[in-house]
Amino acid sequence: MAVSQAGDWLSRVAVLSLIASLGGADALGPVGMLYGMELALRLLPTGFMAPLAGPVADRFSRRMVMVLADLARAAVVLCLLLVDEPSELPLLYGLVALQTGLAVFFDAARSAALPSVVRREDLLDAHAISAATWSTMLALGAFSGALVLAAVGTRGVFIADAITFVASAALLIGLPLAAPVENTRLSWRRVLTGRDMRDALAHARELGIGRVLAIKSLWGMAGGFLVLLSVLGSQRFGAAETGTMAGVEEAGLAIGTLYAARGVGTGLGPLLARRFGGGTDRALVRAVAVGFWVAALGYGILPWATTMTAACLLVLVAHAGGSAIWVSSTVLWQRHVSDAFRGRVHALEFLGLTLSFTFWGMSLGWLTDRTDSVDVALGVGAAAAFLTGLFWLVWSRSLFTAEGPPSG
Repeated sequence: MAVSQAGDWLSRVAVLSLIASLGGADALGPVGMLYGMELALRLLPTGFMAPLAGPVADRFSRRMVMVLADLARAAVVLCLLLVDEPSELPLLYGLVALQTGLAVFFDAARSAALPSVVRREDLLDAHAISAATWSTMLALGAFSGALVLAAVGTRGVFIADAITFVASAALLIGLPLAAPVENTRLSWRRVLTGRDMRDALAHARELGIGRVLAIKSLWGMAGGFLVLLSVLGSQRFGAAETGTMAGVEEAGLAIGTLYAARGVGTGLGPLLARRFGGGTDRALVRAVAVGFWVAALGYGILPWATTMTAACLLVLVAHAGGSAIWVSSTVLWQRHVSDAFRGRVHALEFLGLTLSFTFWGMSLGWLTDRTDSVDVALGVGAAAAFLTGLFWLVWSRSLFTAEGPPSG
């Protein structure tokens, strides 16, 4: 997982830099919407594929699902070598969509497998370690991506990414994982009619944790924040020169640095929440509300950051809160959901997340272009995060009122 994640962030920086350079102000549209489109095409395919990925993860070898997903993504990334001029931006977007559509199979299988290899009481610590690994790969991959981009160009970055996927597949082949509990055959009728997703939702409701599956959807403004980080990197701190390799490198360094700060924050969030809030179910519910407010604080102050150092510190704070939201919500449902439903519950949660992130990414990208101000969009997103934290605090009052099953 760590190997392929590092490669993911290497290529993500290269893709965002290419958009800044090849898109420009006179190509397909204003930069805010170009980045919004990139985020949407990273997210929507995962949402569309989630109703299939979840049942696949519950009925087939999760190890082989991850291996095949890695090999397929390696092939797709190599196709990005074909993109080198503005007219080929649609191809870039299409390949990004295909790559992330395949990623949901990997993520569903990995998420479903984790509770089977750790004890229930260790699940929070396992996810904290997983988040720390993810954040480390984000920080190292994003920042080194900018440096590698300057050294070997976008082609070298994409080749390196493909190699990481192949290496990840090779490491996973020997990983011992128990077969899923579900023994029924995959039914296309159940997939296409949404029956598998309805079964997963019914299972969650029976357990009293239906509201928990909505947490990541409530955190949808994070999709907008990611768009705004790309805008800040390419326009305020990078000032990319459109259409030149120097512009690609400058934008890539600024974007990569901001994303690296995000990575550090996502690693610290779950550790701090565990240290100061505790690991009970009720403590995790409270950590979600606090996470929203911490994110609102970081992004609410970000418009006043005049240096890259200050911006990185605020992004770090904001995504420490965001990561607390992410890990707490995942642990809350994984502690209670049956192994036979984990892949489908993950897919259901991810479907809502995808739609929410896409809406906010496109909306804040559009608002940036409409107002010609990234600061206005940051303020709107921060206000939404603060209000959502208040909403969750009220809505979750009856969840996990005692140490036992949820109360409804």
